[in-house]
Amino acid sequence: MMRGKAKGGAPIKRTRIPVLIVDDDSFLADTFQLILEDAGFYVETAGTARQALEKAEVTPFRLVITDLKLPDMRGNELSRLLKEKLPGVSVILLTGMSNVEKGADKRDPDEVLRKPIDPLELLRVSNSISGNM
Repeated sequence: MMRGKAKGGAPIKRTRIPVLIVDDDSFLADTFQLILEDAGFYVETAGTARQALEKAEVTPFRLVITDLKLPDMRGNELSRLLKEKLPGVSVILLTGMSNVEKGADKRDPDEVLRKPIDPLELLRVSNSISGNM
């Protein structure tokens, strides 16, 4: 839990927002984890969609950042499954493809970021979507 000061100096508590990063590129996942943890998020990683779904059974993630191409499922399908399992979760889809867009269905990803990912853009979008300002 993070602490800050409210007006008048009274301490306020902020719960760390739980984030799941799903990518089979462990270097990329670990790099994003360090960036987001440094910004105050609680972060877990998964290398496959199956691992992500198992972790979502235990932790109520508020934000999921997933690659489009996973070994066992496409990221947009994982988005649909997670949004059914975790009402209110937001999903950021990472892709190297230029023709992938946000969908109109509420189970589609909330945001699509193109690779290579600028770490500051990832942090800005993560903060914006999660309300972690």
